[in-house]
Amino acid sequence: MRVFKSFTQKNPFRFVLLFLLFVLLGSCNYKISVPESPYPISEDQFQVQTLAEGFVVPYGLAILGDSEYLISDRNGKLFHFKDSVLTEIEGMPDVITFGTPGIPAIMHGGLMELSLHPNYAKNGWVYACYLPTDGHATVSRFKVKGNQAVDFEPIFKTRYETYTGNGMRIVWEDSTHFFLNIGNSNLSTYANPVMYAQDMGNDMGKIHRLKENGSIPKDNPIFKGFSEPQSIWSFGHRDVQGLVYDKSTHTLFGIEHGPKGGDEFNIIEKGKNYGWPLFSYGINYDGMGVSMISEDSAAKFTVFPEHSWTVATNDGGQAIAPACLLKVDNSNIPDWNGYFLIGSLAYRRLMKYDRNSKETFGLGIEGRVRTIKQLPNGDLIALVERNDLRKNNGKMIRIFN
Repeated sequence: MRVFKSFTQKNPFRFVLLFLLFVLLGSCNYKISVPESPYPISEDQFQVQTLAEGFVVPYGLAILGDSEYLISDRNGKLFHFKDSVLTEIEGMPDVITFGTPGIPAIMHGGLMELSLHPNYAKNGWVYACYLPTDGHATVSRFKVKGNQAVDFEPIFKTRYETYTGNGMRIVWEDSTHFFLNIGNSNLSTYANPVMYAQDMGNDMGKIHRLKENGSIPKDNPIFKGFSEPQSIWSFGHRDVQGLVYDKSTHTLFGIEHGPKGGDEFNIIEKGKNYGWPLFSYGINYDGMGVSMISEDSAAKFTVFPEHSWTVATNDGGQAIAPACLLKVDNSNIPDWNGYFLIGSLAYRRLMKYDRNSKETFGLGIEGRVRTIKQLPNGDLIALVERNDLRKNNGKMIRIFN
């Protein structure tokens, strides 16, 4: 039987989630409204079809074919979708999800990313990221036989509990190496900094690079104070929730939550420090500054984002809260080819970003888009959270021309 735990006063991060829930829900209306886009709405031409409904926070999407997928729900459930039939897969591990008593929102934890091994057709390995009942963020691989998850093999587990390690995603570099992000979305200010992302002994706020079995590659960076490679590839991240690896240029892109503003689009490089919480273009939710050092000082040893988003407001700015990232090429929607697609949680819509012009556009797909991927046939699939906290009406949609 699955275990779903609400936040209790014993947990030191309770105040963080209470505050974030207040921001998310506003006046605590259960129906989540869609605010106006802070960027121009593009008039791109496309159609949308709902393929499946009944999810809470659909998060992970593994593409088995044009009409067959695996979908994870943050509440701990795994589903198989094939030819319009949605079936639950049994045998998944117990997970923890965090919210606030009386408000059925899920803010942290649960079952998150799904990823197929590049040689899935031969070995059948499915990779899953989740927060199990011990609180240590975990990556396991398993196989699906019938309607059952079998042959579970945990291959990576954080050294410490990671209740705010919200972002877990996997992207494959090649058939034997993958990148994994683990967030660190604590509230941090210059007066009360939370330094996990700068601590090389802590796995939060890092991009990790691992071999297919979870072992550490010999060509990973060796950091000061260590005599051998670590799983850590880069550090100083707040909460990367979208990863893309462009194999044509061998470039790893990451999109990252700032605090109140300061969301980042980064080129992730080996051994580099991305600055959190030493320097940020955002501020804390209460208006207090985050940055502990000046921009000039940060330039000497940290990597600045290639682009950042802070929507101008009368109280210091607003984040777009990016939840996923997809680089679109050879899709059936010509207006999107060459762009990056971003799911904005704060503005509850899909957005597109032009890396060349640095322009961002709102799109006519509303809702908190958690994941978007491209099918072999060129159509796109997106997972959208429920828009009413009293109902399980999250959905999976197909986007086509």
